[in-house]
Amino acid sequence: MSLAPSSGGRGQVVVQPAYFTSSAFVDPAREDVSLLLQSYAEQYERLRPLQPFTLFKDTWVSQGWTWIHFKIFDARSREAFLKVMMRIFTEHMGVTETPVKRVAALFGLYMFLNTQPSMSMPKLHSVSQVEISTMPVMCLPDTLNTVPLESLRPHAIYVLSELVGAFQILPHSKVCPMNPRELPRELVVEELGNGSGKGKRRRGRLSKREKKKKAKDSLVSLSKWLDRTRQTHEIGVGSETSGTVTRHVLLSQRPVSTRSNYRLCKSELWAELGKAGAGGSAALRRASDAVVRRMRKMDEVAAAEGLEVGGEGGDRTGLGRVERAAAATASETGGGLLSLLEGAGLFSV
Repeated sequence: MSLAPSSGGRGQVVVQPAYFTSSAFVDPAREDVSLLLQSYAEQYERLRPLQPFTLFKDTWVSQGWTWIHFKIFDARSREAFLKVMMRIFTEHMGVTETPVKRVAALFGLYMFLNTQPSMSMPKLHSVSQVEISTMPVMCLPDTLNTVPLESLRPHAIYVLSELVGAFQILPHSKVCPMNPRELPRELVVEELGNGSGKGKRRRGRLSKREKKKKAKDSLVSLSKWLDRTRQTHEIGVGSETSGTVTRHVLLSQRPVSTRSNYRLCKSELWAELGKAGAGGSAALRRASDAVVRRMRKMDEVAAAEGLEVGGEGGDRTGLGRVERAAAATASETGGGLLSLLEGAGLFSV
């Protein structure tokens, strides 16, 4: 989990609260708590001490738990840290654990709650309530009625009596009253591999840097493909050639199927325009004039920006040819704009 600036003091860098509810913290914290409880249970079984709570304090100190409260100092992050740690201890107080581990979890919760620094400078944020969503912990002393566990009973009763005022009883765990609902709430996925990362795909959404790199790679691949597939050919036929032009292979090849479909649709349109009383000639002239006006507007805008529209083919393309084809429509000496494919507008009328 990366460090991120807090909204607290200027220039400070602190761990955000979300870190303490994520798998990056919760999983190792659970392992540490389990190790503490397991170590105490093994020592209790071996030593059978008359002062079991003293044994727990020795185990607590030997594993370095005396420094746990100095892990984080920011108040907002510390609130999340304290609640998550106490929740982990209460998880081990359920009926699924052995009685010794349940008592050890009770001792750990008591130690964690009561060792919060109260006279530090600056003052550290502390909590006084422990959220629990189950009542079997109050019945814990009743399970310590066997000879091997009888020395734990008075200590468990005393610790419970000290904690009963701090317990904040929540509804049953079936309705998930805790916040967050489950731990860990955030799952941190670590990258796998030998450090190079080659051949491995990181799960999750791409970062801005990765998106930018991917876009650049795609652009380079497209440019290389265009370079491999472009062709250079002459404009015009025979002696009327006016130079060469380099185009992509798809643009240099004649679109046979598209041209055939266009000619079929055009023949149907000619048939409709040629019907008596259809007013085909007037409609064609109005359409031609509208196209010319639009082309002139496009040419003006392009000229204002230093560009040229359809000028790479000389007189065979561009606004001049469209105007000549439209003039042929008006004089009824040709097919006009509908005959561009047949050479309309190539020569002055």
